[in-house]
Amino acid sequence: MKRLKLMVSAPLFLSVWAGSAQAAQTQLCSNAMMSVLKSDARNQNDSEWNEDNFNSVACKRLPGTSGIMLGSYFQRNSIDPLDDSSQYLWRVVLVDTTTHKVVSAYTGSVGDEGGIRIDSDQIWLDTARYYLNDDTRAFGVRLDIGHASRYAEGGASGYMTLFVREQEKLQPVLKSLPMNYWTNQEGHFSVTGEPVPIHQAKVYINIGNKISHGYRDLKLTTKVKDKMSDQYFSDVYEKAWSFDQTLKFDGKAYQGFKAWP
Repeated sequence: MKRLKLMVSAPLFLSVWAGSAQAAQTQLCSNAMMSVLKSDARNQNDSEWNEDNFNSVACKRLPGTSGIMLGSYFQRNSIDPLDDSSQYLWRVVLVDTTTHKVVSAYTGSVGDEGGIRIDSDQIWLDTARYYLNDDTRAFGVRLDIGHASRYAEGGASGYMTLFVREQEKLQPVLKSLPMNYWTNQEGHFSVTGEPVPIHQAKVYINIGNKISHGYRDLKLTTKVKDKMSDQYFSDVYEKAWSFDQTLKFDGKAYQGFKAWP
């Protein structure tokens, strides 16, 4: 099982963008899809929790295909007795709606650790036109699992993974890119509650024209808001700016992301 490596090094200050427009909506699963996903979990989760309800689940029809549904879920598969933190099976599957069978899948793992918390409605399926070449259309799975502590120095959420189908496997080609993140420019919060300067960033993905190792470059635009924020979450915005960067495919995955210029 592949462990999802998230770029979080410290507890997060806010429940970072957990209330985004995407997360606020629900991509519902039909009864037929839920039946397929439940069967999949029983086969993939070898723990005592494999009959439990999903901690988070989403379904969506996959554009450009005939009779294929996209689904993803979290289900607990272990608990650490020392701190009661949990690990969760993360599955991303394509389901044939005629045969009700999983035809392609990815298996990963996420856990309650550091700045990560698992809850409901945290999976968002992104089926925008990510044409990596003329024959390959990727899709995204975004995990809004960033969690916040009160006095963190920075954090992230909206972790985007882009997948392409390679027969029976879904291959991640962009792994856990944080679509929202922030940093405290002073490195700490004042114990007296004085406002501190914050950089708050939101990333947008576009497809470039140049090709590396068979896939088009990803063009990222990061829009940043500078603000003063205090411990009561009262914000005063000062200015907005942006920067661009390009991620190139190295034959296995897109590389080169930088949070700040």
